[in-house]
Amino acid sequence: MLRSPIGARLSLLAVAKLVSKQLKKNGYSMGHVRLFEHLRRIDHEMLGRKFRYNRDVWWKTLFKELGLKRMDPKWIRDLTLQYWRVYAANSPPFKDAEPTVRKLKRVGYKLGIVSDSDGTPGMKRKRIRQVPFHNLFDAIVVAGEDTPRVKPGHESFSLIARKLRVQPKSSIYIGDNPRTDIEGAKAVGMISVIVDRRGNRGGDPDYRVPNLRALPGLVKALQRER
Repeated sequence: MLRSPIGARLSLLAVAKLVSKQLKKNGYSMGHVRLFEHLRRIDHEMLGRKFRYNRDVWWKTLFKELGLKRMDPKWIRDLTLQYWRVYAANSPPFKDAEPTVRKLKRVGYKLGIVSDSDGTPGMKRKRIRQVPFHNLFDAIVVAGEDTPRVKPGHESFSLIARKLRVQPKSSIYIGDNPRTDIEGAKAVGMISVIVDRRGNRGGDPDYRVPNLRALPGLVKALQRER
């Protein structure tokens, strides 16, 4: 629902600048541009292959690669908090998100959110509450906090169905990440839909839509088929 790529880039840049400034105080010289490139690679590795969302771990990985030791844990946590402040401030909802959610709500569908933990307990729920229309959702599951595993582990998909008091087989799961949103949904019998805004290929979803505006029509068509 959120336009997160810009927020993700700016938050990494903010951290790179803070780290560069701190290193300079400690007698090291490394510009923020170089640090930013390091962080982009770590971002890609952590999100792309390892599903490691705790940003504290990202910064520790950076410091280890640079041969730096004994970095203050409080400062590392401050970096993470600043990262998420910048991220949230620069990741607004897509323009079609709220109208689509309101349209589905008016029709009478039960709506839920399944989202992975940010790695900092409570942070993802805090960010969800910052979405202007979060109160339209009937239930929220933070995978990795409410469940033992993050997506694509199936536990979070089963849990959201229980919270909504619906059967997984009568549910439709809409996601935008083929690596995390398809396997778990299908494992519990949900219909899977990928919002293919950025060429999100891969996975094997039951349906693909170009944007959220297409969802009400798809949901209506699927309901007629049942």
